[in-house]
Amino acid sequence: MKFLHPGYLNLFFLLVALLPCWLYFLHGKHQSRRTLGVGLALKRISRFSSLRKDVIRFLLLNLVMAALILALAHPQLVQEQKVPQPGVLDVVFLLDTSPSMRATDIQPSRLARALEVIGAFSRAKLAHDRVGLVSFAGGSVIISYLTEDANNILYYLDYLKEDTTLSHGTNIGRGLRNGLTVIRKEAEVYPAAARNKKVFILLSDGEDNSAELDGAVEAVREQGVKVHTVGVGSVEGAPIPIAYERGRPVYLEDDQGKRIITRFDERTLHWIADKTGGKFYRSLSGFELDKTFSEIVLKERDITGFRKVIEYQDFYHGFLLAAAGIFFLTLLISG
Repeated sequence: MKFLHPGYLNLFFLLVALLPCWLYFLHGKHQSRRTLGVGLALKRISRFSSLRKDVIRFLLLNLVMAALILALAHPQLVQEQKVPQPGVLDVVFLLDTSPSMRATDIQPSRLARALEVIGAFSRAKLAHDRVGLVSFAGGSVIISYLTEDANNILYYLDYLKEDTTLSHGTNIGRGLRNGLTVIRKEAEVYPAAARNKKVFILLSDGEDNSAELDGAVEAVREQGVKVHTVGVGSVEGAPIPIAYERGRPVYLEDDQGKRIITRFDERTLHWIADKTGGKFYRSLSGFELDKTFSEIVLKERDITGFRKVIEYQDFYHGFLLAAAGIFFLTLLISG
């Protein structure tokens, strides 16, 4: 325990110095009552003698003063805690931007919802964490290399929101290889950052139709990078919008003119996660994505050490309440 204003404790010396004055006052008061002959009358109407009541009041009033002095000194309870220090985490998002991700079974669409949550994640991340962004469809594009600047990521997310270019096909393997390129380039430019833990978060509806996936997964596994996969899409599926005419969507159709329904394929995403030591997550409505990202980061972040933090808890309020309670008791005894 410590006192924020220890100087007020010197008032205890004043309280002790006043003790002879209190005793002299009590003695004089008691002698006056004996001289006037009122002592016996007071004793008959009270369980306590007048001298005993005066002594009790004297003690209680001194306790009130002592409690007020302690409250003025502002006592604090000192608590020492060890706070874990989080290591830096580099997160590379691999985002499926194929036409099937524009399906609206998740509002406003699978892709738009994913972009919203990646943006929220970038704004809320720890200051020194870094985020990279890779898109993939029939091919793959590195949208942003690893950066601490959330505004940089938000700028590119806005670009993807407005991009209406369609690239048919889903080449997850190409996206994984570009994710490795992001890490390799980062190590060349900032060698010290190579120590940061790296993790991939892959968002897709799982419909891979390329021949590159096996080799890409093996390359990622050799680099020791975990890929956590997040499947986005409802169980029922939805038609695939490929254009808009007069504000109305035009959907992808087969040779018979029937709308093609995109189906969710979780087997591929399960396999990628299992092969790389990651975990598969399922998002049926899009609202699970925030919790999913938080869980991944919490699971993957390393603790590099502990920092001692001293906290001070005020408890002068207790002395004020004690002073008020004792003073009220004193009034009752005086009554």
